[in-house]
Amino acid sequence: MSTTALAIDKKIWSRDKLLCLYGIDLAAAASSSVLVSPFIAVVDRAIIENANGKRPLNHGLIQGFRRVFTRPLEFAGTPQFRLIFGLYFSTYITANIMDTTSEHLGVSAGTASWYKFVTTTVVNMGVCIYKDAAFTRMFGVTAVRSLPKLSYILFAARDSLTIAASFTAPSYIAGWLENNHAIEPNKANVSAQLASPALVQFVSTPFHLLGLDLYNRPTVTAADRMGFLRAEYLKSSVARVGKIGPAFGIGGVGNTYFRSFRKTVVDRY
Repeated sequence: MSTTALAIDKKIWSRDKLLCLYGIDLAAAASSSVLVSPFIAVVDRAIIENANGKRPLNHGLIQGFRRVFTRPLEFAGTPQFRLIFGLYFSTYITANIMDTTSEHLGVSAGTASWYKFVTTTVVNMGVCIYKDAAFTRMFGVTAVRSLPKLSYILFAARDSLTIAASFTAPSYIAGWLENNHAIEPNKANVSAQLASPALVQFVSTPFHLLGLDLYNRPTVTAADRMGFLRAEYLKSSVARVGKIGPAFGIGGVGNTYFRSFRKTVVDRY
């Protein structure tokens, strides 16, 4: 029997303690998602409407944020907000529960990171692709139709990169910063959590734009698509950095902060 299998048989917390920890995980996921969802919902819509020519990116951002700040309760009831909240809540709660469960079962750190990456990728990818298909149809300028299969594949590749950079890479980057640059652990963790998901957007944005363009302009030539990517890449990348920064950077830091209250439960029971 493997070392991992032996470790999985070891239960380290009582049932009541485990349920309390899961409750904190749920509250942390919900709090972090509420915190970042309005911002992300506005940026997501603005990027889609800019890509399909409906309105310039800056106009979409200004109008969207004006609505958030002047009519926040109305905005919170829109499908736009609910879809984004559902996406990030499902992602954070999956990551949190996997962390807690791995600790409870005594799974090694490396194996636990792999489990978390796989489960959060599956959940995030499934919900995110559903959200993207809904947003593309809700805010599109063409007749509503099915999203091309290649668009789904491109969105899946984009999401895999983002999840890896948000939930797996930060711990390795933080360790590298500590060991090679003598940065304090807390500062290294925060720096890695903020920088990693943001920087990967410069790699993943072309996947996002091409997936949208395949839906908006199904018949254009490859040369036209390359021209579109060149024209929209920089501003869309910056906008996605601005979106992902709060989503998995600030949201990730917030989620970590809220989960820090787990220590009180662990110490009490």
